[in-house]
Amino acid sequence: MKRYLIGVILVSLLMSMAAVSATAQAIQNVELHGYMQNRFYAPESGNMRIVAERISISARATVNETSTAYVEIYHHPYITAAEPAEQYRTYVESAYYDMPLGAGRLRFGKGRQLNFGIVPTATNRKTTQYGIVPETFTKDRIVGAQYTRKSGIFDGGISLYTDTSLGTSNIGDYPSVDAADVVKHYVDKDIPSNLSGEMAASIRFGISKPCFQAHISGATGQLNETDIATLNGVYGLASTDDAHNKYGADATYAHGNFVAQAEYYVGNFSFLKITGYNLLVGYTLPKQQRITLRYNALDNDRAAVAGQTQTYDTQQWILGFVQPIAKNVWAEFQYEKNSADVPAGSPEPSNDLLFVELFTGF
Repeated sequence: MKRYLIGVILVSLLMSMAAVSATAQAIQNVELHGYMQNRFYAPESGNMRIVAERISISARATVNETSTAYVEIYHHPYITAAEPAEQYRTYVESAYYDMPLGAGRLRFGKGRQLNFGIVPTATNRKTTQYGIVPETFTKDRIVGAQYTRKSGIFDGGISLYTDTSLGTSNIGDYPSVDAADVVKHYVDKDIPSNLSGEMAASIRFGISKPCFQAHISGATGQLNETDIATLNGVYGLASTDDAHNKYGADATYAHGNFVAQAEYYVGNFSFLKITGYNLLVGYTLPKQQRITLRYNALDNDRAAVAGQTQTYDTQQWILGFVQPIAKNVWAEFQYEKNSADVPAGSPEPSNDLLFVELFTGF
């Protein structure tokens, strides 16, 4: 019955899009944009280096005045061209069609998760690095149908999508880092070559005023057998629990040159429960320089396993400072202070990170 209902919903959404497309005029304009990030890294335990971090090329087309087609491609020159890394070397960040539907908007395809937590765009997250809590819960893209609507001060939406997979991300990471100098942590991951094969849904609801926004959200899906086996191998268990759900609350306050954010999320990955806290304050100086301080923490509800850094509780401070240079060009200084609760007898990680990024948009 569940599969039947999902099929009916998807067919209905596609029919809605087809009806609009059938009456649409020719594409009215196409805008091409891009940016590049070049970084100077000074890691705690590694050698300094200058790296071409990312190149982004995007195209946005206006269709029938009210709809948008959007594609964005990331290229990371430093990533090896060999499998399995190749899928992240050149990566489809977004590929979607966005159109009005009733009193809201429908987006179909690949893009940011619009209906769980704070959408971590560069404008929302304030720092060029995401931080460990957004990496775990909100960073990676989804592929599906997403509906959003705003009515007065209230807004919200629902998403139906292919579930993300269980993955890891590195804390203190930089190109060609020594594996011994990073701490991994579990994340919801978009793995293009290994789709989960499961469906998921999310919902978000809250209020949005000019100076204040607050929302609650939740998502539910299902881990596949491979992800469950991965967790069992790390913890030495034989669980069959396929739970993959999360919930949380977020709030943003902005007034004048000051901004503050708070995020709280809880995620269940089979038998593993991960709780994340994210606090941020920022201030814009008179000449548009921006300074931001962020604190992140991830707590696992199971004892850490020696040598398996993804099982450690982790904490992270991020200090960022942005200096504008020209229109769409700026330099960003960022320092990460990373720590982890390691088991007795295990080495303390040396993964603090300092870098300066030159961002160039065009």
